[in-house]
Amino acid sequence: MNICVRYSSFFEKHTQYITTVLENFLKLVHHPIMKVKTKSWYLFQRYVRLLRTHVGPLAETVIQNLSDLLTIKAEAPAETDGDDMSSEDLDSSADTIFTSQLYLFEAVGSICGANSVPIDKQIQLCQSVMLPIFSDMEQTLPAANSSDERAVLQIHHDIMALGTLARGFSDWASISTLSNNPPAPEVRAVFGRVAEATLVALESLKTSFIIRTAARFAFSRLIGVLGSQILPQLPRWIDGLLTQSSTNDEVALFLRLLDQVIFAFKGDIYGFLDSLFTGLLRRVFSGLNNQATGTDDEIQLAELKREYLNFLLVILNNDLGSIIVSGTNQPFFDTVVETIEHFTKDEEDYPTAKMAFQVLVKMCSTWGGPDVISTAGRTNSNTPVPQPALPGLDRFMITRFSPLCWALPATESFNAQDAQARLVLGEAANLQKIIYSKTGQEYLSWLRDNELRSMGMNDDMINEYLSKMTGLDTKAFRAYFQAFVSEAGGG
Repeated sequence: MNICVRYSSFFEKHTQYITTVLENFLKLVHHPIMKVKTKSWYLFQRYVRLLRTHVGPLAETVIQNLSDLLTIKAEAPAETDGDDMSSEDLDSSADTIFTSQLYLFEAVGSICGANSVPIDKQIQLCQSVMLPIFSDMEQTLPAANSSDERAVLQIHHDIMALGTLARGFSDWASISTLSNNPPAPEVRAVFGRVAEATLVALESLKTSFIIRTAARFAFSRLIGVLGSQILPQLPRWIDGLLTQSSTNDEVALFLRLLDQVIFAFKGDIYGFLDSLFTGLLRRVFSGLNNQATGTDDEIQLAELKREYLNFLLVILNNDLGSIIVSGTNQPFFDTVVETIEHFTKDEEDYPTAKMAFQVLVKMCSTWGGPDVISTAGRTNSNTPVPQPALPGLDRFMITRFSPLCWALPATESFNAQDAQARLVLGEAANLQKIIYSKTGQEYLSWLRDNELRSMGMNDDMINEYLSKMTGLDTKAFRAYFQAFVSEAGGG
C-alpha cells in the first residue's frame, strides 16, 4: 500500500491497474491485525485522494465494501494511567482507532466528490453515509443531555465524522477559491443538513468542550462545501462556539477561522457581520478580561490579543471598516479604540503592541480622508485642510493616537535595543507619518506647542524632530525615530 501511494503518478498513466489495486486495498482495510488494519485506512485515504477522478466510476462499489467499517462506536475512556500503557495498547485504544477511522470518512468524501461521479450519484452516496449518523445522533442526544459521558463522546465522534466527510468531499478546497467553483446546489443542500444536525447538537451540548471542539472542526470543513450558504447560520455558530465556558484558545481559533470567512466572502458577509460585530467582540473582551493564572493561560491570553487585533485588521483590509463605525456598532467604537490604545502600551508583550499600532495606522489611512501632505512632502493644493471620513477624526488622531507613540518607550522596563521593541517603535513612527499626511500643519502645531514640549524638549530639539518628520520618507523617519528614542534613554 505504501508503494502504491508513493508511486501514484504511475497509476495516472496506467489506469487499468487501479481496479486491481483497489481490490487489494479493500481486503487490507479489513485485515484481522488491528495495527495493519488502521494503517491501511490511512493509506487507502491517501491513494483515493490522489486518484479520486479515476476512482469515481467505482465509487458505489468501493463505498459498499467500506460500509461495515463506517459504524461509529464511542467508548468512554478507560481508567488507565496513560504512562503505563504500552505502544500496542495505545494502537488498539478506542480513541486511536476512531482517529484512524476518520481517514475512511475522508476517503469516502473524496470518492463522492470526484468530478467523474454524477451529481445525483454524489448525493445518493453521501446520504448513504450521513443518514445512519443523523439517526444515531438523534437517538443519542437525550442521553448526552443527561450528562452520559459515553453518549457525549458518541455525539462528538458523529460530528467529527460528518465534518471529515465534508473535508474529503471538498478535497481541502481553499475557502478563497470556493466562489469560483462552488458545488452543485443539490450537493450543498445535502451538506446543509450536516450543518443543521451539528448545530442542533451544539446548541444542546454547548457547555461540553469536546462538542464545541468537534463543532468548530465541522464548521471549518463545511465552509469548503457550503460556501456563503453557511453565513445565515453564523449567529447560531457564534452562540454555540463562544460560550461563557469557552477558553481563550477556543475564541482565538474561532476568530482565526472567521478571518478566512471574511476574506473569502467579503461581498456577502457585510450584513451578517454588521449585526454580529458588537456581540462577538463582547465575547472576546470577556476572555481578555480573564486573569491568567499560569503559563498556559498567559500564552492563550497573548494569542487571543493578537487574534483580536488581526481580526480588526482583516476587517479593515477587506474594505469592511464601515462595520466598526456603523449605526449598529457606533456605541461600541470607543471601547474598541480603548482596547487598542491599551495594547499599544503593553510593555510585557511587544508583538501585541506592534499589532495595535498597525491597527491604528490602518484606521487612520481608512478614515483619515485624502492626504493633506503629498508624498513629496508638499501641501496638497486640492486638499489644504483635513477632510476625514469620520467627522472629528483629525483631532482624535492628533490628541488620542499620537501620544501613544511615546507611552510605551516612557515605561521603565522598555528596552529600545530589543529587536521586538524596535519593531514597535517602527510602527509608532509609521503612525506619526500617517497622522501628518492626513492633518499637515495642524499636527505640527500640536507637536510643537503641546506634545513634544510637555516631554521636556527644548526648541532646538523640537525643530530638529519636526524637520525630520516633514523631510524624511516613512522608512527613513522610522530609523530616525528608533535612534531618537534609544539615544533619549528609552530603555
